[in-house]
Amino acid sequence: MRHDPILHADRDGDDVALFAQRRKAIDLIATSRARAVRSALFGAYLFRKHPTKTEDADTRANWLRILNEQADALARATALVNGRDPNRDIPDEVCQWIGTHGKKRPEDVAVFTRMRDLTRDLCVAATGDDINALERALTVHFTVGRGGFFETVTGFCDGMWADLDSQRHAEVDKAAATGAAITKTLTRLEHIGKHVRLVSLNASVEAARVGDAGRGLGVIAVEFKTLAEEIQLLATTARNDIAAMTHATQQSTRDVVKPPV
Repeated sequence: MRHDPILHADRDGDDVALFAQRRKAIDLIATSRARAVRSALFGAYLFRKHPTKTEDADTRANWLRILNEQADALARATALVNGRDPNRDIPDEVCQWIGTHGKKRPEDVAVFTRMRDLTRDLCVAATGDDINALERALTVHFTVGRGGFFETVTGFCDGMWADLDSQRHAEVDKAAATGAAITKTLTRLEHIGKHVRLVSLNASVEAARVGDAGRGLGVIAVEFKTLAEEIQLLATTARNDIAAMTHATQQSTRDVVKPPV
């Protein structure tokens, strides 16, 4: 049986779109390292006064805005590792996949949550007048960041990439098994086609031998020959389709390259 090329194309398109969404989500989580660094950097800007001049209010307001943006991004990354997207931009299916990965690594999720909370504390301290509170918030933020947060983010993302790679290989194995089963059926179909062609040949010989009395048998022989040719054509086309599908699946697996994180 031939597959519907349109449905097959749609399925391939869905797989590509799903992979793109998963990669986007991983990238969002991976940027948590840079977000944490920027949070500490702009928190330090707000804590340390310029040695030769006083920053104007607009400059400090911009620094605070950037700091809050990092806090929002870290909060989103933390929500993602818990299986949801507050921005509702990442599909639920992808969020659930990330959440399942997060449940396997609860200690990593706890580190994300800790950094999210510390960055929020940093934002709160930066808006207040207590310079000592801001210094304490910065100190804890630095400590946690340098104490394993970056390695945690890397490990979490590496784990998701490994899961994606494993799924791709499983898909290839499943496709190979399905192809082998179909090929076995096609072999049987071709065997039947050969028998039908032999019956057609025998019928043609018998029709020719009996002359006019064998005209009806001759018509049947022609029909059998046509049927045998159609069986052979279907089997050959199906084999080519299976080979193309297997090659495409294997190629898609080779194309899954984990970006540097």
